[in-house]
Amino acid sequence: MSGDRTPDRSSPVRMCVRCERVTDEPVLVHEVHSASGPGWNVYACRGCAPEFPPHVDVFDLLRGG
Repeated sequence: MSGDRTPDRSSPVRMCVRCERVTDEPVLVHEVHSASGPGWNVYACRGCAPEFPPHVDVFDLLRGG
């Protein structure tokens, strides 16, 4: 059928940490590092992302940058 659209499975789908809505355009707003296992990323939707402070890489802080 010419009107059918196949979903793009390569784009990530995440839940916004602020409004808890699912978005296919997630914005990385925070990285959680863990000494006892793998860390994880925190995402927000494009509408909520401006409400978060700028993303800071903790390793830059350790290097003094």
